[in-house]
Parts: sequence; C-alpha cells; structure tokens
Amino acid sequence: MPVKSLLDEFKRITQDVGEDAHRFTEQVSLLFQDLLVAHPQKAFQVLRTVKPVLVYRDAAIVTRFDDVVEVLTHDRQFTVDVYGPPMRKISGDFVLGLNQGPAYERASSLLRLAFPQSDAPRIAELATTIADRLVAEALPNGQVDVVKDICDRVPAALVAQVLGVPGPDEPTLIEWARVLFAEMFVNLTHDGIIAEQAAAATAAIQPHVDALVAERKAALASGGPARDTVLDRLLRQQFADGHGSTAFSDAEIRSNLIGLLVGMIPTLSKASALAIDELLRRPEEWAAARSAARAGDDTLFSRYVDEAMRLAPQTAGVIRRTVTDYRIARGTHHETLVPAGTYVFAATQSAMLDGSVIKDPTDFRLDRPTSDYLHYGAGLHTCFGRYVNRLVIPAIVKAVLSIEGVQRQRGGAGELSIDGNFPTSMVLTFPAG
Repeated sequence: MPVKSLLDEFKRITQDVGEDAHRFTEQVSLLFQDLLVAHPQKAFQVLRTVKPVLVYRDAAIVTRFDDVVEVLTHDRQFTVDVYGPPMRKISGDFVLGLNQGPAYERASSLLRLAFPQSDAPRIAELATTIADRLVAEALPNGQVDVVKDICDRVPAALVAQVLGVPGPDEPTLIEWARVLFAEMFVNLTHDGIIAEQAAAATAAIQPHVDALVAERKAALASGGPARDTVLDRLLRQQFADGHGSTAFSDAEIRSNLIGLLVGMIPTLSKASALAIDELLRRPEEWAAARSAARAGDDTLFSRYVDEAMRLAPQTAGVIRRTVTDYRIARGTHHETLVPAGTYVFAATQSAMLDGSVIKDPTDFRLDRPTSDYLHYGAGLHTCFGRYVNRLVIPAIVKAVLSIEGVQRQRGGAGELSIDGNFPTSMVLTFPAG
C-alpha cells in the first residue's frame, strides 16, 4: 500500500474511533506493520503527531523525544531484561544486559577502571593512524570499498590493539562480532538461522578468548611486561586483588571482552558507513566538512558527523521491558499507561526528529546542543564506549573525506548496500595515485 494511502487510512481510523482506545490500537497496529517496515520515518512522524505512545497487546512504541528519554532514564521501571538471556548464552553476564544493582555496579566499575574515559584521545589517534593507512593502501587502486576495507577494519584493529583481542584473522573476528550482535540485539523473533549461526560463533569465540586470557595471564605471572590493553589491565586487577570480589575471574574477563568487541565492531562500522553515505547525499555539507577536515578543525568536523548520524542513525531505537505498570508522559494530553510486562520500543531515531524539541528537525544544522543527540542512548545504559565512539567515528569518516576527488562509483556498487542489519559494501572511486 502506498504511503499516502496508508496515511489517508490512518486519518480515517482516527476520525472513526473517537475515544475507543482499544479499537484504535487494534486497527492502527495492523496498519503500521507495513508502514514501519517500508517507511519508518513516515510511521514515526504520524505516531509523534497522533499517538506518541502506542500500546498494543504486550508491545509499545514511544516516539517523542521527552518520552523516549523518560523510558531510557527510568531504568528501574524499564529494564534490559530482553537482552539478558541471549547475552548470557554468548558471553555470560555483561553490563549491557544487567539491570541496576550490585552486579551491574561491580561490573561497570571494574570495566571502567580497565577502559577509562581518559583512553579516548589515545584510541582516537590510533584510529586515525589505522584509517589513514588503509586509505593510503587503497590510493593506487583508484577505488575503495569503504565498508569492507575501512569501516569494518578500523574497529577490528582497535579490538585487537586496545582490547587485546585479535581474531584468528581479521575477517573471522568481524564475522563473529556481526553474528553475535545480531543474536544479542536483533533476533527478537528467535529466528532459527540467526540463532544457529550465533551458536557456532559462540563455540568458536569462547575458547579463542579463553586462550588469549590464559596466554597473557601466564606471561604476566612469569614477570613479562604488561601491555597497554584492556585484557592486561583486567588481569592486573586480579593480581592486585588476590582473586577476590574486586576483580573479574578469568571467565568474567572472557565474558566482558566478548561483550565489548561485539558492541564495538558492528556499531562503529555501521555508524561510520551511514555517516559517509549521508554526507555524500549532501554535496554542500560534504564540501564544507572536507574544508573543516583540511583546516584541522576537529570540533567543527565532528558536528558534521553528529548531524549526519542524527539523520541516518545506526539504530532506530532500543527495547526495554516494564516490570511494573507505568504512566509515560504523565500530565500531558498523551499520558499513557504501559502495563507491566510490556516490551517498549524507545524510538531514538524518531526522537531526534521530534519538532517539539528539535529545531528544524529535517534540516542539517551545526548549531544543535549535544542534548539533541541520542546516538548513544541515555540513562543507566548509555553506550559504554561513547567517549571513544565520539572520536573514532569522525576519525574514520575524516580519512575517507580526505581522499582527493572521491565520489561514488557509478551504478549500484556506489550505493550503500545493507544485508539484514549491517552495511556490506559501498564502492568509492578517485584518481589513482
């Protein structure tokens, strides 16, 4: 059904149902199944206007900025229970699947000591070096697949050098991360093929990381030099603690390293590829961003990347589950009761286009406050690596924009292709040199 017909039908339903909320949600949910898949931004636009909090059976969609932030910042009412079971199968307990409590506080504290915010500038410099090297390797060819050759490879190299977790080879590490990410965060319908792929990847990655942990532990125990990696820092916590409660066990180190690499590789790659693609669609902004890059104005350049990410986010939102009845948007005209046990989709993509909060939401603007951006979520489960990501993503994008004469390859190869949840290819050309 064309979008206009869907919207006309939606208007008819809203006029007919009056105060019959149950009938409204029954009809509109069926209508939006098609619209959400084919045209999510249109669907979100309509929902923000006429039904900002849509509850249907055991599911809800929240689309306005303030309401999305309310969901994300009320972590005791809106939990991450939906992500816990698949995470435990793959990596064991990890902070992204833990709710507020002693286990979360312990895990997040130990991880933050081993992977502190102060590491971000060093990691950004490393990302810049890696990205520039990959671009230099491509220059003689006159073309580059920015997804396969740069966006995937930079975070994979960071996982190896910063976390201390190289793969058997780089393509295998990238594939493991994608498959496991899909099972943890995307496979909510329990698709058997995805689950089977994840089981195979889990069976391979766990002993691989166990071996890395054992190797580094033996090296440190024998007096070998420590490496400046998250793995070595976690092991040094063990030695300092005497294997008490203020250090991870070997199994917990494995769990957290797997969780970190799964969270790093696919998201950094996808966000970078989408930002490059969005800027390519905007020649004026592309040229201005190149000027900022050449001038060494990283602050200005990052604003271009932030705005590209707002308009082309790497995720449409996140899911939470209510553990008690809760009224979202209390005191407003769209106050809505969300029953306990409801799976709530907090649509961050929609929130960042909410004209009641975001000025000129469809325009590309560089003067937005950082509070307008929900790339990294909000509340207890704000992206753990946000301090690093804010520097690494611009570093990847900058390396590509800096190629002289770069443009899309003509035809379909130059467009960003996406398989399931992940970008797979986008070929750019430039004068060989």
